[in-house]
Formats: sequence, structure tokens, C-alpha cells
Amino acid sequence: EWIQQLGNALFSSTQSSSSSSTLVPLLASLSLSSWPKQARVAYTGALATVMTTCSGIKAGRNAASPLLARLAFHAPFLYGLWECASHNVSMLTSQPSKTVDSSELASAYEVFSSFCDAFSHHLLAVNDDDFLNRYHHPEQHDRAFEVTGPKDCINSKDIVLTLKKILNDLYWVRPVLASDITNAQNDPESILRFQRARLLLSGTKLWNSLHERWCRLFRVVQFCNEDSWWFPHLVSLGRHDNNPIIQSQVTTLGDQGNDDMDDSSVESASMDGLNEAAPMSANDAGGDALASTFRDPKVARVLTYIPQAMPFSRRVNLFNSLLESDKLRTQDETASFRQMMMNLDEGEEAEILGRERVTIRRDELYSDSKQSLNRLGKRLRKRVQVTFVNKHGQEEAGIDGGGVFKEFLDDLIKDAFLPQTVREEEGGGEDEDISSQSHPDFFSVTPLQTLKVNTTSDGNDAILSNYEFLGRVLGKAIYESILVEPQFCLPFLNKLLGKQNSLDDLKNLDSEYYKNLKSLRHMSAQEIDDLGLTFELHDSATATIELMPGGSDIPVTKQNVIQYIHLVSHQKMNVRGSRQTSAFLHGFRDIIPAQWVRLFSAYELQKLISGDDAVKGIDVQGMMSTMRYSGGLHPSQPIVQWLWKAVEEMTPDQQRKFLKFMTSCSRQPLLGFSSMVPAPCVQQTRLREDDQGNDVAEGLGTGNIRLPTSSTCMNLLKLPKYTSAEMLREKLLYAIESASGFELS
Repeated sequence: EWIQQLGNALFSSTQSSSSSSTLVPLLASLSLSSWPKQARVAYTGALATVMTTCSGIKAGRNAASPLLARLAFHAPFLYGLWECASHNVSMLTSQPSKTVDSSELASAYEVFSSFCDAFSHHLLAVNDDDFLNRYHHPEQHDRAFEVTGPKDCINSKDIVLTLKKILNDLYWVRPVLASDITNAQNDPESILRFQRARLLLSGTKLWNSLHERWCRLFRVVQFCNEDSWWFPHLVSLGRHDNNPIIQSQVTTLGDQGNDDMDDSSVESASMDGLNEAAPMSANDAGGDALASTFRDPKVARVLTYIPQAMPFSRRVNLFNSLLESDKLRTQDETASFRQMMMNLDEGEEAEILGRERVTIRRDELYSDSKQSLNRLGKRLRKRVQVTFVNKHGQEEAGIDGGGVFKEFLDDLIKDAFLPQTVREEEGGGEDEDISSQSHPDFFSVTPLQTLKVNTTSDGNDAILSNYEFLGRVLGKAIYESILVEPQFCLPFLNKLLGKQNSLDDLKNLDSEYYKNLKSLRHMSAQEIDDLGLTFELHDSATATIELMPGGSDIPVTKQNVIQYIHLVSHQKMNVRGSRQTSAFLHGFRDIIPAQWVRLFSAYELQKLISGDDAVKGIDVQGMMSTMRYSGGLHPSQPIVQWLWKAVEEMTPDQQRKFLKFMTSCSRQPLLGFSSMVPAPCVQQTRLREDDQGNDVAEGLGTGNIRLPTSSTCMNLLKLPKYTSAEMLREKLLYAIESASGFELS
């Protein structure tokens, strides 16, 4: 009470009328108005000492703090503390000066730490709509690192930019060391280093809380630009991009088996977070394992705690470096190749050992795949060589140099993840193969047209192995950098990142249900009573579930409606379907360690899975600028111009079919066509062939006109020398629409 009332007197424009009668005379006797600046400094210093135990990287850790509960929800105090803290930014981020007293500088750190702790706690109870109403002021963005609004206004963008400047100093320019806490003394310099370490933790906690909300609101409104999160030194490539990975540490990390970690249950990062002697949780150990894989310790710390400080494209490159380093171990075929050459010398069959070989019937795609691949577990990281059997029971002649496997994985994921109704719609109502009927729908479509776990199978043990298999399949697609079609709902992506979902995440599952559930908060007591609700949840998919013991007999009232709302949200997003999700995660983490995907937010993870859905079809100009030509072709020739005109005029669906025809993947590379290896190429071939498939010399005018073909493992389109734009367009569309499989041209 005393701390709150004193804060009111210091930071409010008018003293609160609610001050207790015993405090009013004492506050009056202090004559605060005569020395407001000194009083604020003294107050925040004392407050910072009291709140030191509230510092930490995770906001939920101090959710039960009575001190934060009183201070964090008193608006005048927050506004005043932010005004006081933001005025010291230049002092906090500049090099030490002899004109600045170390105790004054330490006080400035204390003020900002106290604000970060209080505001982080405040945001725990603020939903997204209220957050935007209170803290998003897009018209106020003239001064980058100052409070742009009036005294009683906090702008979320200001906080993001200000914290970026401070954290850039604490993480990168003048990094905080573990010894700043472990060797803390009472001399001024030690106190200053301790306060810097404390602000690192408190600032990280608030910055991550804001970034998590920014990601959740990304498709609705962005309260700051994406580059507002990037550290200046990390925007462009640097020396840390050359050979950034320590191979032996990647091997250790990739072999970790206990990846079943949940951020929501691990809240141990506090002032001990920089203490090397502190006991580590599983999550801490995983973070340390990830950090140890990078050569640059500053990059390692940033990627472990605040990965959003590095642009997405650079994190993708580092993620790919992790994958390539792991593949040096799991897909090294040097010894197998030597053995194959020895077998050739002895007249034996040439076969590269060490690869997993599977034969898949196209009309039994899912069942054959599960039977062949699910038993591999973590060995699915090895190379897999696929032979297709067509609908006539004949092996297709295509030899898998990588392209056949890409098409196999793309088709398998479409068949296994997309519900049957979606597959039929995408097929234009055409008859589906038997394979599409060989399994139930493992995922269902949300009202937002994204995928969620099909909860109708809750409690069915027999089906869990299917989800474990699908987790491995999706992990394999990411491991091999193959972009696939499924678009998952945000709550499911959060689970892949090991995060718990909150009430605000419900709108990314079912926006209408979220809106109706949230409306209960604003109903009168009588309106809530009239609804006759109890603490149980009815759903056609499952039996009635009590939200708490004896919930069917506990009525929902005005007093407990908030608890009811959060329990319903928790049940729908974190409890329902949890067995399927856990099985999926187990399989997924057999291929992709949990720490690797935590380099990304939920919406970035979706881009890692399926590419940028903002691009409809393919980036034709980007593909043109990267394309190579052989067989006598040149970009200036008419046939090349006809080709690109035909591609540009295709529908987005046809463009993706064209890309799949050429590369076996219907999604363009995440980092653009310039990142494709090998680079895409168009090769000119003879126009005509005889009945045996042999070339017919030009000018004879006899023989059959060839269709375009491709070598998907080489990203190579083989284009016959067509004589008109109409002929080229007709033959190209026929070829890509036929989807006839892998045969010899």
C-alpha cells in the first residue's frame, strides 16, 4: 500500500484520493513537489531493489507477485515510470563518460528495469484488442527513441524501438557477462554491471512478450515494422556468416532425445539466467546446446534468447547451415561409394549402401509409405530412394536422384494432411485415387481455412502412430528443404515451438467462437445467469468435459466468468487433441530438434514449411533472372520468349504445376530461385522422334512432335524446338497437366 501510494504521489498528475488516512499526512510532510526529480530517482532505486526478484526472461514466472499485481495495473504509475525511464535512453546506450556518475547511471538502469518488470506483468492480463486500443498509436511515430505521445500515453512502437537500442548495447555492443552477476560486489562499478545484467533479463522478457503479440497480430495489424526488431549489426552479412557452425556440437544436439519441452512449464530463467553455476532445466540445457553450435558467442546468445533481432532470411541461412552440418553425418556416403566401386571391380551389382530404399504403389501411397518409413524413426534423416509403381503395377523407369523423392514427399503430404473434401476440391471434382480413401482425415479445416488436429479421434490409441509418422514426414520435408502445401493454424504451430496457447490465440483457430466467448466479459450478471452456463464444455466431437472438478454443478456468474473464459480457451487449444499433438511432436523432433525451430516465430515456421503464401503461383521474373540455358538456347531467342510468355499467362495453379513438373516441388524456394541448387536450366531438344523415341533430323517433317520433359533432380526442363508460340503453349500445358509420373523420355 505504501509503495503504491508513494508512486501515485510521484508519478500521477494528481494525488490519488484513495490514499489511506494514515499515509496522507506522511506524504504531505515529504514535500515531494519541491524535489520531484530526486524523489523519483530515490523511489525507483528503492523499488528496483525490492523488484530484483521479479526480474527474469519469462513474464509468467512472477505471475503471483503481490507487488507487481498492485503496481502493474495502476495506469498513472506505469505512464510516469515510462516517462522517467525513456528520458535516460541516450545515457544507457552511450559509452561511459567521466561526466556521468556511475551511481546515477546505475539508477537509470534501475528505472528501466522496474518499468520492464511492471509492464511485462501488466501485459499478461491485457488482451489483443485492449492492447491495440491503449498502446497502438500509429499517428505518433515522429521521434524514434522518445515518448511520442502525451504523458499519459504509452506507444508500443516506442517501447520496441527503445528496447532494441538498449538490448543491442547489452547483447552486442557491450555484452553483459555472467560474471557481472556471479561476482557482484558493493563497489559502484560492480553495482553498475549488476544493474546492466538485470536490465538484460527484464528487457528481454518485455521485448519477447511484445514480439509474441506482434506475431499473433501480424495478419491483422502491425504495431511496428518488421525491421523494428533487427539489430543494426545483424541486418547484413558479417564475418559470423562464414562457417558459423561447430560440426561436433551439431552432432551432439542432433542426437538429443528428450525434446519434449514446453516453454509454459519452464519458468526458471531469472537472475540466475546468467549464472553458470545455477541448475539448468531441460529447456535451459537445450538452449545452451543450441548456443554451443555457433562459433560467435554473441550470435549464439542472440539466437538463443531474442532471435527476432536477426532478419528472417539470415536465420533461415543459419538454420540451413545446421541442417547441412547434420547431413554431413547422417547422409555421408563416401564409404558407401568406395564400397560400390569395389563391387563394380568384382563384377557385382552397383548399389550405394546406406540409403533407405522404398517401393511405393501410387494407388496405395499412404499405407505403403507408413509401412516402409515409420519404422526408421530418426534414421529417416538418411537419404531415401523411392521407386514408384504405377497404376498398372509396373515400376516407373525414373531413377531417383532426388527429384523422385521430392515428388513423393509432396504427394504424400497432400494426401495425408489435407482432408478428403479439400483434396476433392483441389482436384476439380475428378475421381481420386484409391490412396485418398485409405486413411481417415488426420487434420480438419478451421473456419480460417487452416489445418488443425482432427479431435474426433481423441482417446484412440491406434491412430496415434499415424500422427507420429506424419510428424516425421513433415520434419523430413523441412530437413530436406522441400516446401509443401499445408497451412496450419497458429495454435498448432505454437505447439511445434513448444509453447502454450493463450486466450488471444483462440481467434486464430475460430474467430467467431473467440468473439462470442469474449463477449461474456461485457455481459451483466443477469445476462450471464440467464445463459445457464456451468463449468463444463459440450462438443459434438467429444463427450461433455468438466473444466474443473465438479464443474457441472458450478454455475458461471459475473464473479467467475473470467475464469470460465480462460478455462474454455485452455481446453479447446491446449487440452483437446493434446495426445495427437504430442505424438506428432515426438515424430517431428526425431528429425528436427526442438531448439532449431525455436529460431523462428509461429508465422515464420509456417513460411519455413510452405514458403511465402503472399506469392501467388511463382515469381516469374525471379525465375527468369536465375534461369540458365543449354543446348543452343539463349534468352534472346523467340522460343525462350514464347516460353516465358506462356508461363506468365498461366494461372497460379498452373504455374505451380509447371514448377513441380520441372523440380518435383510445387512451392518456390523460400529464399527465392537464386538459392536453388542446382540452378534451374532449360535445355533445347529435337522437335520430332520416331515411333521408337529416336531423334528425327530437322527439316524432314516426319515423326511425332515431342512433349516437354524434365530431369527433376537437376531442375532441368527439356524443351523441344517448337516452331510457334501456340504449339509451345499447347504442348507445355498438356505435359504439366497430365502428371504422368516418371518414365523415360
